[in-house]
Parts: sequence; C-alpha cells; structure tokens
Amino acid sequence: MGVTFAQSPEQLPQPADAAPSVEPRIMRGNDSVIAPPRATTALPAGATGFKFEEAPIAEFATIVLKDVLKADYVLHQPLTGSVTLSTNGDISPDQAVLLLESALQANGLVMARDTRGTYHVGKVEAVRGIVPAVRQAVAGAPLPPGSGAIVVRLNYIGASEMAAILRPMAPPEAIVRVDNLRNLLVLAGTRTQAEGWLDLVNTFDVDLLKGMSVGVFPLKYVSVKEVEAALSILGGGSGASPSAVSGGAAGSPTATARSGASPGVAVPSGGMAESNPLFGAFRVLPMERLNSILVVTPRAAYLDEARRWIDKLDQPGGNSAEPQLFIYQVQNVNARHLASVLSGIFGGTAAPTNSAFTNTGVAPGLANATGMTSGFGASSTTNNVFGGTNSGLYGSNLGNSTGIRSGSTFSGAGGVGALGGRTVGSLGNTAATATQVQGAAVATLGSIRVMADELNNSLLVWSTKAEYAKIEATLKRLDLPLTQVLIEASIVEVTLNDDLEYGLQWAFSDSRANTGYTGSGALSSSAGGVLGGALAGFSYTLKNPAGNVRAVLNALSKKTMVKVIASPSLMVLDNHMASIAVGTQTPIQAGETVTSDGIVRTSIQYKDTGVNLMVTPSVNSGNVVTMQVDQSVTDVGQKDEVSGQRAFLQRQLSSKLAVRSGESIVMGGLIQSNNTTSKSGVPILHSIPVLGNLFGSTSNIGSRTELLVVITPRVVRTDIDIREVSEDLRDRMRGLAPAVGTAQSRSTPTGVGASDSSGDATRQ
Repeated sequence: MGVTFAQSPEQLPQPADAAPSVEPRIMRGNDSVIAPPRATTALPAGATGFKFEEAPIAEFATIVLKDVLKADYVLHQPLTGSVTLSTNGDISPDQAVLLLESALQANGLVMARDTRGTYHVGKVEAVRGIVPAVRQAVAGAPLPPGSGAIVVRLNYIGASEMAAILRPMAPPEAIVRVDNLRNLLVLAGTRTQAEGWLDLVNTFDVDLLKGMSVGVFPLKYVSVKEVEAALSILGGGSGASPSAVSGGAAGSPTATARSGASPGVAVPSGGMAESNPLFGAFRVLPMERLNSILVVTPRAAYLDEARRWIDKLDQPGGNSAEPQLFIYQVQNVNARHLASVLSGIFGGTAAPTNSAFTNTGVAPGLANATGMTSGFGASSTTNNVFGGTNSGLYGSNLGNSTGIRSGSTFSGAGGVGALGGRTVGSLGNTAATATQVQGAAVATLGSIRVMADELNNSLLVWSTKAEYAKIEATLKRLDLPLTQVLIEASIVEVTLNDDLEYGLQWAFSDSRANTGYTGSGALSSSAGGVLGGALAGFSYTLKNPAGNVRAVLNALSKKTMVKVIASPSLMVLDNHMASIAVGTQTPIQAGETVTSDGIVRTSIQYKDTGVNLMVTPSVNSGNVVTMQVDQSVTDVGQKDEVSGQRAFLQRQLSSKLAVRSGESIVMGGLIQSNNTTSKSGVPILHSIPVLGNLFGSTSNIGSRTELLVVITPRVVRTDIDIREVSEDLRDRMRGLAPAVGTAQSRSTPTGVGASDSSGDATRQ
C-alpha cells in the first residue's frame, strides 16, 4: 500500500539526503493512574441535638453509631474517658460523627471503618490490626468518617514538593507514601486531620504556570553566563550548583525539603541560595543556544526589575567574552596585504587554498612560498594566498623571493633587448595570474578568524571585543597612505665629429699627330675622379696654356655635433616596479626559405629600439630613496656590407643606489672616442716626406660620444604633494609646444633627433 503526495509546480523536489519533516505525535491517556473510589453507604438523613455532662465515652459512641447512623459497630474495651458537649440545635448525622471523632481523639481513642462498613472504636493498639477502608479525596465530596489511609491525587504540584510542605504540620507517621510516578500522596489520620491536610493541598495544588510570570530577554553584547551569575547574587547569595533530587520513600524527605525542588528536576544554576533575600522570588535560566535569559517569577513586577538589571548588564564594552563579527574598512593599502602582515605579528595558520592552479608565473599575493613560514605562520611550499615570508606581496624586499622581480618574471619574449624581455615578461605574468584569484582568503590567529574581502577591500574579523581592540590598533598603524615616488631621469648623449680631408690631383693629356693617338693620365684620391666635376669643400685648379696639364688642390674640413636629451618622468608606488619604453620597431630579416616550387620566402622580425627605463624605489622614514635602476638605449646603426643587415647600437646600465628625496645623482657616464687617419696617392711618391703630399691625399676622421644618466627621485606622501607634482608636469607640457616649433624652424647642418617618454626633446 503506497501513499502518493501531489507536488505543486512551485514546489522543488528535495534532495535524496534531505531529512524528512517530522511532525509531533501525541497519544493522550485517560488520566487514570489509580482505581476509582469505591461506592460508600450514604449517611441517613435526619437531625438530632445533643447535651451530655460527664457522660462515659462508650455511651456517647453507642448513641451516635446505633441511634444516629444505624450502623454496625464494635467497641473494643476498655473504653475509658468521658465527654461533655452540647449543641445549640439539631445537627446532621455527619456532624454528629465529626463530634464523636473529636471526643474519641481527646480521650486517646480512635474509630476505624473496615471494608465491610463496620465501625471499630477503641485504643490505637486495639484497632491497629484492623485494615481500614481506603478513602480517596474527591473534589466537592466529604471524606467518609473514620480514621485510616487517604489517597490524595495531585494535579499540578509535585508529590515530593507537596510532602515537603505537609511535613512541618503533620506527624511523621502521617505521610505514608510519596508516589512521584503517579504524583499522589498516601496519608494516614483521622478525618479531622485529613480535612486540614487536604485544605493545605488544595491551597498549593494550583496551575503554577498560569500564575508564574515568564520573561525571555535576548542578549546582544555579553554572554548568558555573565548575566546569570550577576542576577543570582543580587541579594548577596550565590548561584546554587546544579543538583537533582529524587523522590522516594518517606525515609528521604529531608533532602527533598531542603532543595525546594520537585523530584527528578535539576535545580538550575540560576537558582538562589536560601541565604539570598530574593530566594524563590525568581529563577534565572540561561538559554545559551538562543543567547537569552529566561526569568521565571511569581510576581509580574519582578520582570520589570529583571529587565532593568539585564539592560544595565548587557552593554557593549571591551570586556565582552563573546566573539563577534567586526568589519575593518581598509582606507589606503590592500586588504590581503594587511592580512599577511597580521599573520607575521600575531602568528597563526592560513586556510588551505585552491591548489588547482599550476601556472608557474607568480603575481603579488600568489608567490611560491620559499621562506620559513607562509601565510599566517604555517610552513608551506605551495602557492599560498598570502604568500610566504620570503615570497609575499613585495617579494623582492623580503629576501630570496619569487615575487615581483624574480622567478618567472624573466620569461618575457622579445622586448627592448635583454631588459625589454624582463619588462614584457613581468607584466605578462602579472596579468595572467591576477585573474586567477578566486574567493576570499581566510586565516586563523588562535581563536581569531580573519578574512580578507578583496571585493570591498575590507577585513572581516571574528573575535571578542578586547581582541579586536588590539587588532584594530595595529591595523590603524599599518593602514597608512601609500608613499609614491616621482622618478625624473635625464639621459644625455653628445656626439662630436671632426673630419679633415686634403690632397692634390693631377691630370695629363697630349696628342700624337703622326700616329693618330691621344693619351691622357690622372692622379686622383677618389675612385671616380674629380677633375671633371665640382668638388666638395675648397678646390683650386691650375692648368698650362695648352690645357694638357691640370692640377687640382682640394681641402675639406667638416665638424658636426649631435646632442640628444631624453627626460622621462615616472610616478610609482613605494616598493613597486615601474617601466617605460619609448621607441620604434625596426624590421630585420630573420631568414629565407625556398619552397619546392622555387619561391623564396623571407621571414621578417621586428627589433625594438629606443629608450627603456625600469625603476623600483624603496623609501625609508628619512626620505632616503633606494632605487634599483635598469636603463638601456638601443639605436639603429649602419648596414653591414656582408650580410646586408643593420647593426644595432646598445648602451645598457644597471645599478642600485640611494639618494635623498629631491637630490640628483649621476648614475654613470660613458665616453667613447674614435680617431681614424688614412692616406692615399701615387705609390712610392706619396710616401716621400714633405713632397709626398703633392702626389696624394690625407683624411683625418675623429668622433667622440659622451653618455650621462642623471636620476632625481621625489617622495610624494600627501595629496598636496601629488597636486604640486601634477601641476609641475602640466607646466612643462604647456612650455613644450613653443620649444618644439622653434626647434623645427631652425636649420641644422647635421644631427639626429631622439624622442623621450615625456615628449621633451632638444635637438641641436
């Protein structure tokens, strides 16, 4: 037999492992824990008046039992004693029996009724062997006459609690049984005694929960244990330790009476000691799962008083022992970097990260941990989200690292020479790995949990108020505005050329008439000869009147000066690398291949030329800037006559230096000087001293190149400094346009120009 439940379209199917919904199941009983009371013979109707003066007690008992009740009875002799009583009028049979029981008790006698309805009157010892009929207290009905056992069913109060209340007012043998299972009492005594006890039971056997006032007070800042302890000692007492009181036989009533608790019910730690003036006035029960305090009191006014005290105790403060979530909004630096710094200060362990990334390129925060510790103090050789001690956000400044300036950052292909390859490789790897950061980084500092929320650039701290106060003070000292450095570099290259050429050229011609031939000869320093054309520089020609002998004197002096000034400016964060490359790409032939059909294919590559500068500054508190500077200049040279390829002229400089902010420092200078002297002329004749100059030419070529690199760092710490630096650069750009126009309008004999990163070029 199966049961099918219809599923609405909006209801989604639950997963297979989901726990089924459990509804409460209630099976009610009939509340019958003992047999119902047996039917008893009703007392006869009628009314009778009495008046006795020192009458024997046996005579009074006979009159009541025989004449009034008309019941069977047995008088157990001896019955000694007398009775004196008088009624104002006629009384009922029940009242007559009550007077008889009182008179018998005054004379040390008792009356018991057995199960057959027979009354037995005598001394206690005489009627002890008679088992009296069991009587049950029924609401609204009087007890049957006689002495014996009385079963009292309790509705609300516990049996042990009620027994503790009855003991001070009942003889020890009166409480026969405390039945905690059925929640009833078995008492033994006369009807007069039992009615007094039942009246006391009816007073306390009420719905306590309806009369109790209950308040639930949620706490925001302090723990339930703290409030519970404070409320428990308000009156000078102390919280009672938890203890369980078990109900049992009449032999264990003392412990039950002291505890004041129901059997099997634990006295909560919020219960007050008996020495407390407010003992019993209210109970404090901690509910740790809800972080709330439950106050139970018989007086509703106490709830208002409890609220007032709880509000005073539940205040935010530095001594709160409960962990809370605190959010620190990072103002200046990176949240992940702050988390890594906290790990080194307080010591902790970093949460394991996703190890699926196998890329060997490293980026800030994902460096290969090679130091003693990684993350929050845990030894590791894996890619950690916080990096290692020697391979973190600023790897190059923390020892042997695989951070920004080492490791796979040298894997760039191409670029401006060797330094260009480093630049492109570093930037490429950084861009490739920066996008791989997924999720947030979580770390543990003892009992403190810290998570870097990179999306909002904040730190989530799970700790107590006191612990967070220490962390917050540390963060405020670390979260300072980032220091920046303006790098101004001046690259000056001056080339001087001084050429001198002079010589004498001869030409001869004659005519042989008798033979019909004409002869000519020439002596020239140039391969093509210059006698027939204009000569560069100064020249003077001398010839005879016949015109068959000519001599040309030539002299040329040439001087050129080339001055190149490159002045790049870079703004970079402290301990970060900045690079700039300005130039062109020159095509060069990489190779030739011949296909099977005879087609020649030429492959072309591009070579980067120009100015390349990489700087990594580090600023200390005294505004002294330590810089790692890599600078190179690559120019296009002349074509090689053999290969047909162009040569490239490269000047490279790498250094690490320190200078105070605003001061200029010369990194280095390169002076190159070339002098070339050549002579040409008629063999043997041009070698004759002094006279040899008449038969040849001489060429003197001299060149001198000077390269100078000047670096000026300027530390920028505040917004005012940033505005001043920006305004200074804008002023330079405004003055650039007139300078460029003037330079273009000037006529220069020789020279080459070079552009720089900021567009400031001087050509001369």
